[in-house]
Amino acid sequence: MRDDDHTDGPDAAAGAAPGEGLDGASFDLSLLLPFQITQLSARLAAQARAILARHGELSLPQWRIIRVVAVGLSNRSTAIRKSAGIDKSQFSRTVNAMVDSGYVTLAPCSEDQRQFEIHLTDKAIAAHARLAPELAARQRHLLNALTPDQREMIFPAIHALARAAETIDFLDNIPDPKD
Repeated sequence: MRDDDHTDGPDAAAGAAPGEGLDGASFDLSLLLPFQITQLSARLAAQARAILARHGELSLPQWRIIRVVAVGLSNRSTAIRKSAGIDKSQFSRTVNAMVDSGYVTLAPCSEDQRQFEIHLTDKAIAAHARLAPELAARQRHLLNALTPDQREMIFPAIHALARAAETIDFLDNIPDPKD
């Protein structure tokens, strides 16, 4: 399927005509904001994985953990997991694989026994030194794809959408279809 071909979707499989919703209304799937964000996220992740693959065995979650620790955001497990956007079970598997591969060592957190500290090994520091310049070039490339006005508004827009995605209270104003 081409990127601009949106005729095969859940509604087509459910009996609606291509490009037509179950209610008969015509719509363009590409206009749905969550769909666009998911598509963008998939493309950005694929691009990052391609860069990582040029330099060895690190997965994208492993890189994110190394990056968070290397730039000094935190070395505590919960803060790293949240900053890297990794769910708890994947984080645990990823950290264990990184320990086994010699990228990190773990230590108990003296202030919070529910957490642990992650420390980069020389191997992780070397990987960061190799990858950081290419991923910084990628960041510049992505930002250069935007106009100055778009660059000025993208981060506030992303933060506003992140806050909006934390709630479903907007559903309070929608009538119950059973009524």
